[in-house]
Amino acid sequence: MGLWDKLKKEFSSMVDEIKEDVSGLAKDVAREKAEDAAQNVADKAKEAGEERKQNKQQQEEADRKAREDGRVCSKCGRKAAAGEKFCPECGGKIIVRLRVCSKCGKIATDGQKFCSDCGGEIVEKIEE
Repeated sequence: MGLWDKLKKEFSSMVDEIKEDVSGLAKDVAREKAEDAAQNVADKAKEAGEERKQNKQQQEEADRKAREDGRVCSKCGRKAAAGEKFCPECGGKIIVRLRVCSKCGKIATDGQKFCSDCGGEIVEKIEE
């Protein structure tokens, strides 16, 4: 075997080693990127879950406040205090007047004519 063949064989061997090293590095980088992407998705899902939970709590608080603000006397319309069942002025029964969506039942905020969730018309609902 001549010098040229020995150099060619050695060079070929070096190229194969470099290819293996590069291939291993590429796999490591791809694995790290996949792990980072999976962690990013998990973080975003957790944030979205926390945001939904927070939005639900805010909606429940707004609904509770709307119910409390909507407590009035069925006869004279006087705003009722918490815990009152009958009006101390006229003896009328305390009811809850709410503005709700006619389609989905979501309690509306002041000034809304149509539901921001489904587009349904806002109507008055009376709860006894």
